[in-house]
Amino acid sequence: MTNRRKGINAERELLKFFYENGWRAVRVAGSGLAEESPCDLIVGRGRKKYAIECKTSKNKKRYLDAKQIEQFLVFSEIFGLKPLIAIRFNREGWFFIEPKYLEKTGKGLAISIERAREKGKRFGELFT
Repeated sequence: MTNRRKGINAERELLKFFYENGWRAVRVAGSGLAEESPCDLIVGRGRKKYAIECKTSKNKKRYLDAKQIEQFLVFSEIFGLKPLIAIRFNREGWFFIEPKYLEKTGKGLAISIERAREKGKRFGELFT
């Protein structure tokens, strides 16, 4: 399975999870491919509205493109959405982390499994 296909499957898994828990969500077409669509999901319920960038990793650390995250933050601000990174490490489930907690690397950003456990929240902690 290609990385693109894995990413799409992860986005769909999360989309379904939101619907099953009383939220409404849309998957943004072409996400990650163009500057015009810099997030994967837009979710909301009542006054709570989020832009979510989905990532998966089979490793203990996931590196992110700083420019992509910057565009994601600008997009979120323009639309009045709270930005969250949804990261799923193999056999760990989903963590939701605010972009301010991403670790700076030499050329970009990263999120480690340890940082996700420390600063991230689980679905039930954020979306109840």
